[in-house]
Amino acid sequence: MSAGAHVTAPRDRSWLRKTTPLTRVEKTAFVVLLLAAVALSVISMVADGGGDTTDGLFELVVTALFALYLWSAAAGTASLGAALVLSFPAGLSHPTFLAFAIAALCVVRLGTGALVLGYSATLVVAAVAVARQPASGPSTAVGFVVVAIVLGGIGLLLRGAQARGEQLGAQLVRSREREQAAAALERRRLAGDLHDGIAHDLTVIALHAQLLDDPNATVRQTAQSTIGVTARNALGDLRYLIEIAADEESPTPGFASDPAAAVREAADTLTAAGYRVDVHAAPLPRAPRRVGVVFARVLRESLTNVLKHAAPGTVVLTVRADETHAELTVRNALPAVRREDIPSAGTGVARMAGLVREVGGDLRAGREADDWVVVARVPLG
Repeated sequence: MSAGAHVTAPRDRSWLRKTTPLTRVEKTAFVVLLLAAVALSVISMVADGGGDTTDGLFELVVTALFALYLWSAAAGTASLGAALVLSFPAGLSHPTFLAFAIAALCVVRLGTGALVLGYSATLVVAAVAVARQPASGPSTAVGFVVVAIVLGGIGLLLRGAQARGEQLGAQLVRSREREQAAAALERRRLAGDLHDGIAHDLTVIALHAQLLDDPNATVRQTAQSTIGVTARNALGDLRYLIEIAADEESPTPGFASDPAAAVREAADTLTAAGYRVDVHAAPLPRAPRRVGVVFARVLRESLTNVLKHAAPGTVVLTVRADETHAELTVRNALPAVRREDIPSAGTGVARMAGLVREVGGDLRAGREADDWVVVARVPLG
């Protein structure tokens, strides 16, 4: 392509540094056109009859050299350049120069920036040489250069179209990855809701089911009542999850969204399970609903852990706040030997920490002396 060509380049300049292979459609079209050109050259030689076949063979070879572009743009361009140099002493510069000009389509479509520049320089030198021949003159050379510019522009457009296609393909891949990530996140959220809700309810039911054979009638009655209430809660959790799957609006299940009320509900559940509960919680007038929702989820998980792992004794539930943050504390005694009769996935603390971080807070959970302490601190703003 001529150095004087003015064709708008694609925004992605990486085409100057690498080759871009032909697409399947382009390869098919290229092979069809190449076979048609070779067939025309052969027909022309046959129609020429008994004339000198040297010119026809040379043109046939030059045409066949285009097949090298299917393998390497540099090899094809170098071969055509060599043929062009040989064509001047053989007196076949015009058809060879035309073929070299037509090759601009392949050079720009497939080659690197260095190859395009080398081709353009060779084209300019060849144009000057052709223009100085008495049998052609400047008009013939200019015509061939125009052919090279037009076809080079088409090659550039094809290259830009391929680059845009690759970009769209990459965007589609990224979009699918985002969709898969969103689906995975939704599955994790659903699993978390199952863990925080139904797993808690089943734990309570399993623990109280062990009390149904207790000789104390009051204990049996309390266990039966707790199992009934908890089973209804589990059904509510199931309806909530089904509504989420159906993209329907549903309130968050579990304890009340008011932190103080949620603590009182948790205290009632623990009392029914036989624990002494010490509550220090007052209503938070400025607490946004999300604070109550997070506290309710943390209370649920903490309550499940108390029922699974805590030693008999007092459970302390505390809610307090300053000007900027609200804080929930759950403290319970640890047993001398960990219980193994209730299964545990071991993900509760991580789940609680993730919920608290989502609202900009932080969670601390760990052993303090003989107690297990969970502290959730969330912003009020």
